[in-house]
Amino acid sequence: MKLYKIWKRGKIVESRYPGLYVGVKTTKVFGRLSHRSGANKKNFIFFHFWKDALIAGYRTCKGCKPMRRITEEKENRRKEVKKW
Repeated sequence: MKLYKIWKRGKIVESRYPGLYVGVKTTKVFGRLSHRSGANKKNFIFFHFWKDALIAGYRTCKGCKPMRRITEEKENRRKEVKKW
């Protein structure tokens, strides 16, 4: 069984499931799991939440913009609430 290194609450733990976000330890950049980069897999660290990646000192990927979709969804919800 494969185990992934997950950053959780300031510690690196092993999990059977990768997070939604992947960071590259050498560049300190994180992005969506679906975004493919040319980074070496041994330098990967996974995050379940983008906030964890920011707390760990990683910056967002300029290619896939992992936080963009989340902020757009929040804005859409606010607009829907205002309509009512």
